[in-house]
Amino acid sequence: MVSPGNPLSIHGLDDLIGTRVRFINRQPGSGTRIWLDQQLEHLELDCKQILGYEREVHTHLHVADEVLSGRADVGLGLQAAAIQSELDFIPLFNERYDLVIPEEQFHSPGLLPALETLHSKKFRQAIERLGGYNTQNSGVEIPM
Repeated sequence: MVSPGNPLSIHGLDDLIGTRVRFINRQPGSGTRIWLDQQLEHLELDCKQILGYEREVHTHLHVADEVLSGRADVGLGLQAAAIQSELDFIPLFNERYDLVIPEEQFHSPGLLPALETLHSKKFRQAIERLGGYNTQNSGVEIPM
């Protein structure tokens, strides 16, 4: 997430290294932080060269708030949070969300309403309105 118009022309993680770009991070253990740390290691980039790497918040909306307020220039988060906060979004990767249900519980009566919701057009439309989500396979059963 960056300020509207991306005034610092940030396009990827390389743009954070050794610059004055102020970054806001997610807390250790969050999916976003795990992804970032893995990417930095894969790209052989040093987190100590990212200004603000040690500054942490706990939600995507907190990241957006830090950028919106001007306390940070960039942070990683969901496109939905960027849209909600009227920030620009730079896609770096796609993430898949799965709901795993044990086979013996899959057809239980208590689970039926949730499965029907996942299949419904209304649910898909609501999720798509958030921005940044692909609901094409929502409700599709994938045996394991």
